[in-house]
Amino acid sequence: MWLVRTLLSWDRFGRECTAPDYGAAELDEWYERWAAITAARPTRRRTPAAAPASTSSEDQGADNEAVPAPSILEPAGIEASAAPRLVHRFVEFAALQALTGYKSSVLAVAFSPDGTLLATAGHDGAQLWDPATRQPVGDPLTGPPGSVFAVAFSPAGTLLATADHDGAQLWDPATRQPVGDPLTGHRGPVRAVAFSPAGTLLATTGDDGTVRLWDPATRQLVGDPLTGHRGAVFAVAFSPDGTLVATASFDGTVRLWDPATRQLVGNRLTKHQGSVYAVAFSPDGTLVATASFDGTVRLWDAVTRQPLGNPLIDHEGSVYAVAFSPAGTLLATTGDDGTVRLWDPATRQLVGDPLTGHRGAVFAVAFSPAGTLLATAGDDGMARLYERRALPLPLPSGESLAMRALVHAVQQGHQVALPAIEAKYPVFAVAFSPAGTLLATAGHDRTVRLWDPVTRQLVGNPLTGHQGPVRAVAFSPAGTLLATTGDDGTVRLWDPATREPVGNPLTGHQGPVHAVAFSPDSTLLATTGYDGTARLWNPATRQPVGLVGNPPTGHQGPDHAVAFSPDSTLLATTGYDGTARLWNPATRQLVGDPLTGHQGAVYAVAFSPEGSLLATAGLDGTVRLWDPATRQLVGDPLTGHQGPVHAVAFSPAGTLLASVDESTVRLWDAATRELVGSALAGHRGVVVAVAFSPDGTLLATASFDGTVRLWTTRVTASRAFPRVP
Repeated sequence: MWLVRTLLSWDRFGRECTAPDYGAAELDEWYERWAAITAARPTRRRTPAAAPASTSSEDQGADNEAVPAPSILEPAGIEASAAPRLVHRFVEFAALQALTGYKSSVLAVAFSPDGTLLATAGHDGAQLWDPATRQPVGDPLTGPPGSVFAVAFSPAGTLLATADHDGAQLWDPATRQPVGDPLTGHRGPVRAVAFSPAGTLLATTGDDGTVRLWDPATRQLVGDPLTGHRGAVFAVAFSPDGTLVATASFDGTVRLWDPATRQLVGNRLTKHQGSVYAVAFSPDGTLVATASFDGTVRLWDAVTRQPLGNPLIDHEGSVYAVAFSPAGTLLATTGDDGTVRLWDPATRQLVGDPLTGHRGAVFAVAFSPAGTLLATAGDDGMARLYERRALPLPLPSGESLAMRALVHAVQQGHQVALPAIEAKYPVFAVAFSPAGTLLATAGHDRTVRLWDPVTRQLVGNPLTGHQGPVRAVAFSPAGTLLATTGDDGTVRLWDPATREPVGNPLTGHQGPVHAVAFSPDSTLLATTGYDGTARLWNPATRQPVGLVGNPPTGHQGPDHAVAFSPDSTLLATTGYDGTARLWNPATRQLVGDPLTGHQGAVYAVAFSPEGSLLATAGLDGTVRLWDPATRQLVGDPLTGHQGPVHAVAFSPAGTLLASVDESTVRLWDAATRELVGSALAGHRGVVVAVAFSPDGTLLATASFDGTVRLWTTRVTASRAFPRVP
């Protein structure tokens, strides 16, 4: 009924008026019509899913004048007997206090990149909230009177975009003041807004059927509008690497565009039998999820643009919103039936029971950056928060005593060591793929190896080509590239799927290359080396962008570690001179004074997931936490290691910090800086690398002893459970 109420918010002369209240008698006739239409829909039965039907060129290529006529009378359902993946068995989302204050529908929600703000929008305007306290932050954003249909934060969190009847508006979230004049040009209301991953473009869509791209810095239109939709465009989303823009429309189609050329990419996605209200890319960019008036959610292959499996059909009535969890292991959907449903995108199975609480349609959904909160917006005038919580692990009475003891240990929050991966040669580096399905290791034998972290079995043949020990590995944010560095002075890019090299080696360093990191927005690759330089590269073109600093890096001696901040606006380097330095990757210039305090070489550096902390560690056996904004030390150094600390890593939720030394692994509470449990022992040599899995449930460590060890983390701590499901 939200669409009816929206239409009734204008009188017959086109002037805005007050919409009928939810449940008003004026809507009864409309509701009866809707009930009749819904009753006429075929019953959705849960039957075993069939293989995807073949898609003809006519289905995808013909630019039909009208919305495709309904042809799927009995959509295949979801196989009820399929068990959910283990990652979902021990979690649930529990409802928290609703955010109230709106007098009518709330239409949109969005978290800031650091998770400290939640923006809501609706017929009463836009408001910022503190998701921790669930209290409003300041007064509502005051703009033109009327509804605000959409909100989106820029990747750096320094801008907030809203969409309304008159156009789009940029705001400063800190001051809650508008930035510049409204972005106008659409003929009619603007329905959706989205920033590109690099923050250099803003996409807007409207009732006029066009998509417009803007430069947020200048607030100027970039090129001509994207045209082709035959009706209002309700949703827009950028792919994680920024190379595609997806749009969803009243005309029943989804279109993919190249934002650089502003041209359509391939054929339209046309399987929905009605208006498409929402579109979202999975975090790795391989999937596109869409939601429609026809009551279905569909998953598509972003490359082939073909549907994957049968539609997801558990909602009763139209589906209005879709959102992937940060790791891509959950898909949240909302609809006319007032529920939020969680799905496993890999199996297309429901996860748990529907989330309820709204009294009416749910129009929007968003995961927090840490994946621990889910926000929704509804026709009942409320925004709701659901918190991800861990469930107690059942003690399997029918299992062996050993299995019951293992489950009990994990339930009590003890770290448990899994069987080691025997690499036979000293291992210098370890990294999980963004999806958590691969574990990359590199070492003294000049190879890079990919492993299945569950079975601990090698995946394919080793990656060979380096002419010396391999020192560092890193996956790109989308998981489509793997970067490696070695003593041969080269940086190499690989396709993890084919295990083949991508282009020629990147050269320029004069000596061993110690570290490598992709920027979170995927636009840069940073490397540091024995030659005392840090270098930036374009991973797409494999061309050098330039040296960092003038003179290069400013470190007195070899550079050791490198890391980007989560918003890609800072680059941290460490060196044998005992300092850590912060740089602006765009200008390659130093930001403030060096961070000093370590007594000797600084071997490791890592930003917390929300960017509020920077961890460093080194030869002096200490770990230090810094505030990147002020470049001041936060609390006393973390001590207790018996020797140099070679690596540090934050858990995906930012609640734990792992550090490794000559033979042990230690976990710290990042907030209190207290040691969590006893040191993890088992390696028989120096431990030089550490990494958390994307879901935070595993910790991988690499050692000179030729092994990689996997440890379970404290999976039952309700607030410290991993960042993403």
